[in-house]
Amino acid sequence: MTVMRAALAAAVLGLLPITAFAVDDTQWPPPAPIVERMHALEAVIRSADSTMPQREAAREELAGLLKSPAGRTVPPAPTKLPPRAAIDPYPSVVRPLPPQDVAVPPPPGVAHVEVLEPPKSLAVNPRTGSVAAPSGNVAIDPATGHVLQPLPGGYVDPRTGQFVPR
Repeated sequence: MTVMRAALAAAVLGLLPITAFAVDDTQWPPPAPIVERMHALEAVIRSADSTMPQREAAREELAGLLKSPAGRTVPPAPTKLPPRAAIDPYPSVVRPLPPQDVAVPPPPGVAHVEVLEPPKSLAVNPRTGSVAAPSGNVAIDPATGHVLQPLPGGYVDPRTGQFVPR
C-alpha cells in the first residue's frame, strides 16, 4: 500500500510544474481601457442601427477580450469563402458514347452466348411412360385417365400417391 501511495504522490508532484505553466496570468477585473472597449462593443451589438457584419465583428472581438488577455492580440479571422458545390459542376471526365439502338454482334472467332427459348417441361409418368397433358391447374394422365394435382416440382396422383416430376 505504501509503495502505491508513494508512486501516486510522485506522479502528482511531477504534474504540478506542468499545470503551473498551463494557467494564464489573468487580471480580473480587466484594466479600465479594456472595460470601456467592452462596453462600446456591447453598445454596437445592442444598437438597432448597426448592420449584421458590424454586430458579428463586435461579437468576435468581445469574445476575444472575454477569453483571455491573449485574445486581444489575435488577428481577425480571414473572410469566409462563399459555399461551393460538393462536386465540380462540369467534371473533367470523358463523355460516354451515346446508346446504340442495335446490338453489335461480336466479330467472328469471339465466344458469345445465344439466348434460346427454354423448352417446355413435360411431365412423363414413370409408371406408364405417358406424357401428362396439362389442363389448367391440373394435368391428366392419358394412359390411366387419372387427374394429377400440381406441386412445385411436378404433379402427384392422389389415388396412388405417385409423384410425377416435370
